[in-house]
Amino acid sequence: MNLSQLVVLVLLSWSGYKGVRILNTLYALELGASPFAVGVLLAMYALFPVVLAVYAGKVADRYGVRVPLLGGMVAMAAGIFLPFLHPSLPLLFVAAAIVGLGFIFVQISMQSITGSLGAGAERTRNFNIYALAIACTDLIGPVSAGFSIDQFGHVPTFLMLAAMNAAAVLGLLLVYRRIPATAQKAGDRGAQRMMDLVRQPALRRIFIASAVVMTGIDLYQLYMPLYGHAIGLSASAIGMVLGAFAAAAFVVRALIPVLVRRLGEHKTLAHSLFLAAATFLLIPFFQNAVMLGAVSFVLGLGLGLGQPLSTILTYNHSPAGRVGEALGLRIAVNNITHVAVPVIFGAVGAAFGLSPVFWVNSVFLALGGYSSRGGGAARA
Repeated sequence: MNLSQLVVLVLLSWSGYKGVRILNTLYALELGASPFAVGVLLAMYALFPVVLAVYAGKVADRYGVRVPLLGGMVAMAAGIFLPFLHPSLPLLFVAAAIVGLGFIFVQISMQSITGSLGAGAERTRNFNIYALAIACTDLIGPVSAGFSIDQFGHVPTFLMLAAMNAAAVLGLLLVYRRIPATAQKAGDRGAQRMMDLVRQPALRRIFIASAVVMTGIDLYQLYMPLYGHAIGLSASAIGMVLGAFAAAAFVVRALIPVLVRRLGEHKTLAHSLFLAAATFLLIPFFQNAVMLGAVSFVLGLGLGLGQPLSTILTYNHSPAGRVGEALGLRIAVNNITHVAVPVIFGAVGAAFGLSPVFWVNSVFLALGGYSSRGGGAARA
């Protein structure tokens, strides 16, 4: 399997995933859900990843990624399709959990494949291309969902997004035999403990910085639609604002090789968090879609670097034979924030309004940037 084939699968499967998160938020609001309920709904996407991320990584390390990748894609397509069959608020929660279950196996499998396609500078380039593909899905998913909602309604949009993931399943079947059937051999797995990874200072700093990045992205993806809905923006306008964020992420990820050569991965990650912290402060001061799009673009420049850099750093610092487990642990930490942050800040938003949520998150991002400045020796 080559990188271009993987990119096609990313574009199809992740676009459906990114789109349905926005669709679920707006449809839940249409059905009368409160900000707290919407926060719980988004947390459902992380319910299974919190529990299964490390396990999914171990499966990839020990048995290969063929079956987990296919099973995950099928689960994602089924979860997105479910609300089309029976549109209701309770089913949105069930569907979100199913999509999250499939997504964790897809995510770790794709990251493992990407890292295995090269070493050193080539690996950084591959992860950069992978990150650019994900940035494209951040644009394709929300924008296509927003326009589909305005043109056809919420329920038909579930069918459209499910079709993207069904196409990804068919594409995967075409290249299925090109994916290695077994994983590489490692040492004595009986003596390996998850806490050994946590005790490594370099990996621990990466996990914390990655969680802070995901907190910022989660709050943006949750509260920008809520904020746009509160100030009277249409679904397509909200989709375009979110698309500006995605466009910026694409632009800045294209610059990763240059930034890394000049500053190194750790300093680049710290500076990106400081930029995001400054930008989050500005969101509540604007109610115009164009200005919010401009602010979102700058925010995307900051947060857009966090995921690919933390993934590269995790892969590079992980012990031999435990790449999938380390990637899974990073995702598990991220998904703890996926569960906790929407629920906690949903309650804060319901009690105090939306502005304090943006400002408190700005402080978190600044602290994350400060703590992520350290470095460490990476493996080749």
